[in-house]
Parts: sequence; C-alpha cells; structure tokens
Amino acid sequence: MSRSLTGSTVLMASGTAASRLTGMVRFALLGAAIGVGTGAANAFDAANTLPSFFYAILAEGVLNAVLVPQIVRAFTRGHGEEYVYRLLTLATVLLAGLTALLTISAAFWLVFFTHDFGAQKIALGTVFAYWCMPQVFFYGLYALWSQVLNARRVFGTVMWAPVANNVVSIAGFGAFIWLFGRYREAGGGLDLAWWTGPKIALLAGAATLGIALQALILLVPLARLGLFPRWRWGFRGFGLGPAARMMGWTSLSLVFSQGAMWLAIKLASAAEGAAPGEVVASNAILTLALSTYIIPHSLVTVSLTTALFTRMSEHVMAGRMGRVREDLSYGIRTTSGFAFLFTALLVVLALPLCRVLQPGVSVPEVAAMVGPVVAMSLGLVPLGMTLLIKRVFFALEDGRTLLALQIPMSLLFAGFSLLCVWQLPPAWWVTGIGLGQTLSFLAGAVLRLASLRQRLHGVDGPRLAWMHARAAAAALLTGELGWLLLQLFPGRGGASVGTALLALTVVGLVMVGVYLALLKALGVKELSEFVAPLLARRRAAPDPSGTQSGTVG
Repeated sequence: MSRSLTGSTVLMASGTAASRLTGMVRFALLGAAIGVGTGAANAFDAANTLPSFFYAILAEGVLNAVLVPQIVRAFTRGHGEEYVYRLLTLATVLLAGLTALLTISAAFWLVFFTHDFGAQKIALGTVFAYWCMPQVFFYGLYALWSQVLNARRVFGTVMWAPVANNVVSIAGFGAFIWLFGRYREAGGGLDLAWWTGPKIALLAGAATLGIALQALILLVPLARLGLFPRWRWGFRGFGLGPAARMMGWTSLSLVFSQGAMWLAIKLASAAEGAAPGEVVASNAILTLALSTYIIPHSLVTVSLTTALFTRMSEHVMAGRMGRVREDLSYGIRTTSGFAFLFTALLVVLALPLCRVLQPGVSVPEVAAMVGPVVAMSLGLVPLGMTLLIKRVFFALEDGRTLLALQIPMSLLFAGFSLLCVWQLPPAWWVTGIGLGQTLSFLAGAVLRLASLRQRLHGVDGPRLAWMHARAAAAALLTGELGWLLLQLFPGRGGASVGTALLALTVVGLVMVGVYLALLKALGVKELSEFVAPLLARRRAAPDPSGTQSGTVG
C-alpha cells in the first residue's frame, strides 16, 4: 500500500476517532439527561432519527454514488470548477425545498416512523421533530461539500468536522443537565408538563446547531481550493445526464434498503409499549447500538474506502480494471483483518463497554443494550465488504446491478425482523433486528462480490477466502480467551463503571495482543502491510532539530 493512501487513511481515521470519542461523551450526556429506555428518550430519538434517515438517502442515493466519479471526470476534462458550481447550485436549491417540505410535514413523518407510541409520546416527539428536521439541509450540505473535497483528495477536514458537531451537542446537553437537572419519568409515565419550551429548545436546538456547524466548517477548505460555492445557473452541456441516471437507479435501490430500515425502526419503537413496566430495548437503544458497533467500522473501513474510492474512479475512467480488482482485494483483506478483531472485542466486551458508554443510566437499561450490540457486531466483516463493493459499482456507474442485488438483501432484513417480532418476547425484538441486519450484510457481500467477477475478470477469490478463514480462526480463539478472562471480573465487568473500565483495559489489551500474534503465526500479513508505510515514514522522519517533516497529502 502506498504511503499516500496509508497516510490519507490514517488522517481520516484520526478525525473519525476524535469524532467517535466525542460522540461517546455526547451520547453519555444525553443518556444522563433523559435516559435511554424512557418515553422521553424514545420520543427524542425518533425525532432526531428522521433527519438522519433522509440524509442516508441523500448521501448514498444522490451524492456519494454520483459526485466523486462525475467530479473526477469533470476536472479531467478541464471544466471541473464550472461543473462543481452548477452541481452545488442545483443541489442546494433542491435541498432547501426538500427540507422545507419535510419540516412542514414533520408530524406525519413521526407517526409514519413509529408504532404504538401513544398520544403523549407522539405529542412530545412532534415538537422535537420540528426542531430537528432542519438538520436535513445541513446534513445535505455536509455530504455535498465533503464529496467535492474527497474528489480533490482533501480528506482530513471532512472527518474532523463532526467533532465540532459533538462539541456543540455536548455543551447543549451539559447545559440542559445544569439548568434543568436529569429528567425522570413520573410514576413510570411520560410527564409532558415537565417538558417546557426552553427545555425542548435547548435539547433539540443543540442537536441541530451542531449539524449546522459540521457543514459550515467545510467552507474553509473549499475556499482554500478556490471552490467556495458560487451561484451558477444553466445545466445544459455539463454532463449532468449520466449523473441523473445514476441517481435514479441508486435512489430506487435505497427505496428498498431504507424501507427495510424504516420497518426496523417502526418495529423497535413498539417494544416499549408491548412490555409495560419493563425496561426493554426500543428505538432509542437501537440507535445507541447502531452508534456503538459502527465505531470500528468508521475508524478503518470508511476511512480506507473513502481514499480508495477516488483512486478506483480514476482507474475505471482510464480502463485499468486490473487495478480496480487489486484495490478491491486489498481493501477487503485489510478491513476484514481489523473487523474480525473488533468483532471479537465487541462480542466479548459488550457489557462493560455499554456500562462505560452510558454511566448515567440504570443497570437494566445497560443490560438491554448488550444483545443488540452483540448481534450487530457479528456483521462487521460483511458490512465492510458490502461498502467496498458498493463503491466499485459507484465507480463503474452501474446503479442497475446495485438495485437488483439490494432487493434480496432488504427482503431478508425485513423478513427476519418481522419473524423475530412475531416469535420472540419484546425484550428480544431489537436483538433480532440487529441479527437480521447482519444476515442481510452477509448475503449482500456474497451476491455483490459474485456479480463483479465478470466485470473485473475475477475478484481474487482464493486469496480472499484463505485470508478470511485464517483471520476468523484467530478471532474465534481470541474471543474464547477473552471470555474466560472476563469471568474473573465482578458481574463480567459490568458491576460498576470502574470495574468496566478495568475489564475493557485488561481484557481488551490481552485480546489485541493475542489476535495479532495469531495472525502472524498464521501468515496473515495484511495488517502489517497496512502499517508498514507509516512505520517507514516514521523511521525516515528527521529528528526534532528544527527540520520540518513532510505532511500527508
């Protein structure tokens, strides 16, 4: 792997790590303020999830799938700046109109995304939604501007911008606790009288203000590139036709993928009402579980994939399909090597991790998080594979095949989730949903990889299979040892926050060391090859005698 690609990946991973760490603090303060299994927590989560849901459609269906290949092509042909200005103008106007419509209809969308919420939770959630829905506009700007920067190989600020969002939210949630105290439901019900206008405005307004700052920060690197957004009207003759067609196919694909996620959210939102008087995983805990298990995926897979995507788009335009195949194989092997380790860590250490991430909530609420986190963590390896393979289809501008492959994935996810809700008690619904998601990722990885064999003249299948078999064996042995060590701690590491921290540190370090040793013994070299350019760069760096070292591009 080249030093520049490694450097770009590590630069993005460092920003993502800072974002995830501050995000943990953000979620911990939010949990301390309103809980994670309370009616208020579920009402706020439903409202705050709506803009994230629509952002996912925008980012994947309209922006990520299209912008990088199109912008790379435009700059290659010599009219990149004018193309970008026109694309930004069109997208910004559409975003503003869409956000206005969604905000006006926020009450409808809250009901559409929930089930068995009851009148009080619907009332509180609707007011939260009016404050949160404007996030769609700023989410869209962030996705739009970040893809322009990625196409120009500027990655760092994009990954660090969410830190600003988290800092604003942390300040807002901390101020909420300081001014109003920690919310507690009265008599097990939802106390609407407690939720006055200033409390709602501070909680939801801080969340929206953070997203706005996350987007606006990107104006700084855009200005440095000379690409500060300018209004440019007139879209004929600038190659937007292929972009529109790709958007169409990808958007249809997202009708199925996000439709399955909509069903999952709706089913999860009904769990609290189906088990009155019990603390069970509902939609708020579903969101927390998604945010927890996705941390290692964001640190390695997303960072590496973002850097590889631009390079693979360039290879496709130059007709270098062999290079695309090499990048795909390398990306899968590297990310899977990390993903197997993180899977073992999350499965074994789910309880102490949830205890540390949510120190301000009750023990039953922490226990309710564990099952969903474990179920979702089992899908880290296929999730990374599906993301990388999807980027190859984006580079090939083949949205039709993605649609055909997305349909069985979504049907599997939705069908398995429904089956779990029909057959399992409410306490296990969200865990079943998480397992359904894992199965859909596994099916997607197999189907998508098989579909690329002819396009890329092979996918390095034997090498991928042999590497995954050895890494899986190492992860299984590591997990077994970690589980045995965890039994030495009171309550399997969940007795207290201090015990949880100690268990995470001791057992986690042992598991990392054992896994890396097993990989070396089994001849798996992908992780060492990934860090080799960084080590070489460090060895080559001058001593601190005043000479300035180079920077990662």
